Amino acid sequence: MKKCFAMLFAFAVAIALIPVSAFAAHQKSCVTLYEHVNFKGKHIKICSNDSTLVNNNWNDIASSAKVSRGGGAVLYEHINYKGHQWNLAPGNYPDFTKRKLGNGTWNDVVSSVRVK
Repeated sequence: MKKCFAMLFAFAVAIALIPVSAFAAHQKSCVTLYEHVNFKGKHIKICSNDSTLVNNNWNDIASSAKVSRGGGAVLYEHINYKGHQWNLAPGNYPDFTKRKLGNGTWNDVVSSVRVK
């Protein structure tokens, strides 16, 4: 009985020493797109891949974004994850007009989104 208790106690101590993060699943990000720069106007929160923002009337509208913690997100120039892409780490992106894309900017260009 003492031997069993000692083994159980040792197991409990070993489990207690493992960081909680080792048990946590990878947290996916969410990206909130905003109609205007500086997080103004209407917005949409996307927490899973969206191959075409046309279906929810968000095609070529985004001008700023906030990405929650997790793996980040990828914005695509065209539907179905085509064209140029912009990898966003978790954080705030207040002005898409400052991000170059060819001869223009990312303002009012995003057509699909992958969430990591």
